[in-house]
Amino acid sequence: MQHDARRRTNMRIPDEESMSSMTFTDEDLLLGSKPHNRPLFVTCYARDQKVNYILINGGSTVNILPLRTMKELGISMDELTNSRLMIQGFNQEGQKALGIKRMNLLMEDMFSIALFHIIDAKILYNMLLGRPLRHENGVVPSTWH
Repeated sequence: MQHDARRRTNMRIPDEESMSSMTFTDEDLLLGSKPHNRPLFVTCYARDQKVNYILINGGSTVNILPLRTMKELGISMDELTNSRLMIQGFNQEGQKALGIKRMNLLMEDMFSIALFHIIDAKILYNMLLGRPLRHENGVVPSTWH
């Protein structure tokens, strides 16, 4: 069909040299062989600042940046681009994003540019990285380690 050709996107397939990897061994198991349902948290650098407690969430279709973290990173409301997105999952009614912001992230030796939706919500993590960042970088999280 003709319309299918127009829907194609330019996918960036990283070459072997640009791909980063992180390998875990049994020594990295925090709880030994006990099963667990703990979330996966990572640390990165954004705007030259270390950001801890970043939740990797495979169920999220967007990357989320709480307003609190945005302010801690020195990002002003003037730097945001308008957004009409209504984000579900933080309350019963949904919440409109305050705006969107692209940011450079550095995690170990992986560099990425991520698009974040800013929300004003009381959440325990400093960022939420969803499927967009994982898919763009070929990241397969291991919640076992």
